[in-house]
Amino acid sequence: MDTAILSTSAGLIGSLVGGVSTFAASWVTQHRMSGTQRRLIHATQRQELYSEFIIEATKRLAEAWNHQAEGPEVVGNLYSAIQRMRLISSSEVVGCAEEVLRGVIAAYAEPNRTFEELKRRVQQRIDEDDYLKAFTEACRRELDY
Repeated sequence: MDTAILSTSAGLIGSLVGGVSTFAASWVTQHRMSGTQRRLIHATQRQELYSEFIIEATKRLAEAWNHQAEGPEVVGNLYSAIQRMRLISSSEVVGCAEEVLRGVIAAYAEPNRTFEELKRRVQQRIDEDDYLKAFTEACRRELDY
C-alpha cells in the first residue's frame, strides 16, 4: 500500500473522528442545557400557580370566618387553580389542594366566628383543620424534587 494513501486516509479518518466527537459533545451539552432550562421553567410555573392558590385560599378562609357563601362563585378561582394543577402537578399536590377546597367550603358552611375565636386558635396553635399546611408541604416536596 502506498504510504501517501495511508497517511491521507489516516488524516481524513482522524479529522472525521474529531469532528464527530466535537459535534456529539456539543449536542449532548445543548440537550442537557435545554432539559435543565425546561425543568426550571416548569418549576417556576408550578411555584406561581401554588402561590396563587395559597393566596386565594387564605382570602376565602379569612372571609369564611364571618360570612356565609352566597354562591359557588366564591370558590371558582380555587377550583380553576386545581384543574390547572392537574396538568402539571403530582397527585399528592392535587389531593392536598382538593382538601383545601373542601376545607374552604366547610368553613363557609360553619356559623360565623369572631376575631376573638381566631385569636384564641392562633395563640393555642389549634390547627386540626390546617389544610394549607399540608398543601404547602406537598408543594415544597414536589419543588425540591
